Amino acid sequence: MMPFSLDTKRSLIGLVLGAAALVGAGCGKKTAPAPGTAHADGTPRTDAVLDAWKSAGLKPEGFAALTPPPYVATYCERGKVSGVDTTVCEYADDGAVDRGQQQIKDEWVRAGVHTAVVLRGKRTVLSVVDRELRDPNGKTINQLIQTFRKL
Repeated sequence: MMPFSLDTKRSLIGLVLGAAALVGAGCGKKTAPAPGTAHADGTPRTDAVLDAWKSAGLKPEGFAALTPPPYVATYCERGKVSGVDTTVCEYADDGAVDRGQQQIKDEWVRAGVHTAVVLRGKRTVLSVVDRELRDPNGKTINQLIQTFRKL
């Protein structure tokens, strides 16, 4: 065994104690949920929106969480209602809602979308796009909007 000087021993003890402090500092801390898995507080949740549509006789299909959520949202789900592409997103704050709505509109302009609507309810945003012209008279879109506004 090789003898260590007193200064070397102190340095090694300092390193060990410093490493232990770093490891201990991480213990007990809550980690943030993965992006797209946590709902925003204080606003209608996506599942409440889907339940309201079902209660109104609409049939949401294929809704799934988007990870990571687009449009600076905290949580988003996308699916279809009577063939109409529908996205519901929850936001943490009002500034994020404004930025998210603008990003949605900008995306529609780039894609040349003609029939679409984006609507805010508290900090939850509904965006509906009829890309396949499944709702020529707007009946489904109107039902989606009217039900969403009641939340």
